[in-house]
Amino acid sequence: MIQEIKEFIYKYYIEPAEKGTGYNIVQEITYGIILALALYLFYKALRKLNINIDERFAIPGIVFTVLIALMRALVDCGYIERSFLTITPGIVFLIGGFFIATILITGVVFKEKYYKVSAVIGLIPLLYFFGIFLQHITHLEALLYVIILVTAFYYLVKFIDKSLKLNILQSKIDSYVIVGQLIDASATTIGIGIYGYWEQHPIPRFLMETFGVYSFIPFKLLVILLALYILNREVKDENIKNIIKLCIMALGLAPGLRDLFRTVMGV
Repeated sequence: MIQEIKEFIYKYYIEPAEKGTGYNIVQEITYGIILALALYLFYKALRKLNINIDERFAIPGIVFTVLIALMRALVDCGYIERSFLTITPGIVFLIGGFFIATILITGVVFKEKYYKVSAVIGLIPLLYFFGIFLQHITHLEALLYVIILVTAFYYLVKFIDKSLKLNILQSKIDSYVIVGQLIDASATTIGIGIYGYWEQHPIPRFLMETFGVYSFIPFKLLVILLALYILNREVKDENIKNIIKLCIMALGLAPGLRDLFRTVMGV
């Protein structure tokens, strides 16, 4: 029995990381459960400290999400040594834990100014690693391609939302969600369609293999817009609603920026 458990863990968790074969359904479900549990406990701690999950809370959240993406890309570049704590999901546990600790400690010490201090703490390593990134730029045009796609689809969404009076984009956080997920979809599309990369996650990989690489953007947009519509309509508690939205944003922004950074560095 113990040997079977060890073999199961190696087959579905360790071997894919060692060989770089991408994610599988078992991993996706496991990490989803861990994320949900961590999110719940973090939410409870935030409410005890009377920290509202709002646009101010989103600022350090975005900073630390970009930090995760940049560090992960620099692992691929070879600047940061590859280990469990520097690849997914280890790096998410590491920097995510640092983020949670930073928010909670600054919330206790600095009260309502917690988000400013937390953002600065995250910016210090982010700026350092960004300086390293600038030294490895190879395909700067990839950044332009992604910016064009993100901008075009974002304003298309805003136009449709306003014209049809769907009222999906109700706050800046809704916009953050759309932009974060668009960065993921656009970077993935450009990386695979132009630069020859491949998709690690099984469901997007299936969609792109079935309907074509460029179908991924509208597919992802439809899912995210539906999620936002349901959240805005059904969830009344603003804090619960916003922490779910910011989680959705990070789940797009982190892998999207990592893919973009990799493509720009040519690794």
